[in-house]
Amino acid sequence: MPLSWSDRERIARALIETYPTTERLKLSLDDLQQMVVTLPDFTGPENPPKRAHLESILWTWMRLADDTGEGAAA
Repeated sequence: MPLSWSDRERIARALIETYPTTERLKLSLDDLQQMVVTLPDFTGPENPPKRAHLESILWTWMRLADDTGEGAAA
């Protein structure tokens, strides 16, 4: 199923699977944007509608990683 910027939780789950060892707290928003647009199912525009979308995705990624036990990479 295609991903777009509004699919924050699905994007975060895809990031957990694709980048399990990434140190999320050290990521710049530009790096995060590049990671999102290169996800296999991502079909949205290269730039998010607002930078806040990236912040929301990052925090969702951290929350879900903690919930799944992947928090060690945070």
